[in-house]
Amino acid sequence: MIIQGFYNIIDKTLALQFAAPDAMKDPFYVDAYNALNHFTGSQIVTEIPLKEMQSYINIATQYASQTYNLQWAFSVMMGMGAAMNFSMAYGRRNITKMKELSGNGFTSTILFSCITAFGVFCIVYPGWNAVFITSQMGSHYNVITEHLCWTYTIPLLAAAPLMFLSYFFMSMLRSEGKMLWVVLMIVSSLLVNCGAGIFFMHVCHLQLSGAMMGTVFAWLVQIIWGLIIVFGVKGSYLKFGWKDMLFLKWQNIVAFMKAGLPNFINNAALVITSFALTTLVVQLPNQSYNNGISILQELYSSITPWMTIVLSAGIGLTQGARSIIAYNYGAKKYNRIWQVLKRVSILIIIWFTLMLVVFICFGGLMMQAFAFPKEYVPQYRWWIVINFMTYPCCAFTYIALTLFQGINKSMLGTFTSSLRTFLVILPLIGIGYAVSMATGNPIYFFVFIGLNDLISSCIIVPILVHYWFKYRQKLVDLPDDFRSTSINEETFKDSLEHLSKTEVTAAKEQTTPPTKKQS
Repeated sequence: MIIQGFYNIIDKTLALQFAAPDAMKDPFYVDAYNALNHFTGSQIVTEIPLKEMQSYINIATQYASQTYNLQWAFSVMMGMGAAMNFSMAYGRRNITKMKELSGNGFTSTILFSCITAFGVFCIVYPGWNAVFITSQMGSHYNVITEHLCWTYTIPLLAAAPLMFLSYFFMSMLRSEGKMLWVVLMIVSSLLVNCGAGIFFMHVCHLQLSGAMMGTVFAWLVQIIWGLIIVFGVKGSYLKFGWKDMLFLKWQNIVAFMKAGLPNFINNAALVITSFALTTLVVQLPNQSYNNGISILQELYSSITPWMTIVLSAGIGLTQGARSIIAYNYGAKKYNRIWQVLKRVSILIIIWFTLMLVVFICFGGLMMQAFAFPKEYVPQYRWWIVINFMTYPCCAFTYIALTLFQGINKSMLGTFTSSLRTFLVILPLIGIGYAVSMATGNPIYFFVFIGLNDLISSCIIVPILVHYWFKYRQKLVDLPDDFRSTSINEETFKDSLEHLSKTEVTAAKEQTTPPTKKQS
């Protein structure tokens, strides 16, 4: 999953390098730039300075990332929900149910992607005021960033089924234990993303649309890999038939949504939080403006890709652990659940602590990687550290989500995951904004945001401790007790063939006339 998190960084980096040189000469952007700066006569320019165009692209991709993440949240809900239900059926060795869930999940994912894409289109289309984009600009409306954002979003909406199916296949294959295949899918698609993105921007001159086209082709590669593995690799329980795909069962769709709801809330709340941050940060007092763009908005845009990387690693660890826990929960191997949770908890805590150290040591360089003005780095690099100062406590959120979703306690998993992403962070954003406006110092906005994970962990840790003391005596592995409906298909077929031969032999004996000796 950490490799998956590089998509945002790759798209943004390639766009700054290959889309900016074309966009700075685009007549539409040049005319808008002259009008925005009120240039007349000899002041009128024929191309926008490269650094300024890169600043516009930096902000535009930040706006567009909200759209991407919103659509991604729905894809995770369906993909992860189907995978969790598949894992529990896998733990019970119910082959028929596994195939049914796989086929139903495939079809419902496609249908749900089309509905989601239309809903997102309604709030980002410039002809309908693009309320989801323009509202993030506050009173500093900029037609350049709006148009850049829209061109980046068009391929995303058109290829929504590819996004959903790519995540569906990766989640299902991960649940079946085919981790090496999943890694191969992601690494190969990442290379395709780089190559296709450069081709569409540098050769085809599609600007930001080309950057997203690279990601679209990466999704397509993942889907092709998924189909090959499911239908071409011997012994895959994900292989479904036309009946499994066409005859949808409503209870399966509800089960997908219920199991994936904590993931959706977690990701959707991140979109809401990021939207609120982007909207309010531009209104903070006593801040500088660079080419009409809020310097604090540029700061936030430059650190968002790194936040995605950090969280992607945590999500990846928990997704793998959740599938294993769900499998063992279905098989009633409760001690194994504890062993898996213990190991993944240690890894998550180490990861988030290490990332805080990285932000402290290399925060300035990380800011400059995404066109943040170099002259402002000494002033604002420590603001990043303040923003991430309690990140190690974030580990407890992912530990709770791993446990409760893995043992099918969706509501509790939803509550614990929504603390840092919604219930705690939004009040802190409001308080930080109010204190900053009252004192005239915007740093308080980042101070209160930095307290988010600490406060959330203070609520989650007692819940985890309660469940430990309640169930620690029951952490034993129960013996396997498989039913005949769940036995291996080949064994079942062999039994049928043997039974048929026995019946035929018995029938022949009954119809054969008795010999003289027998009479």
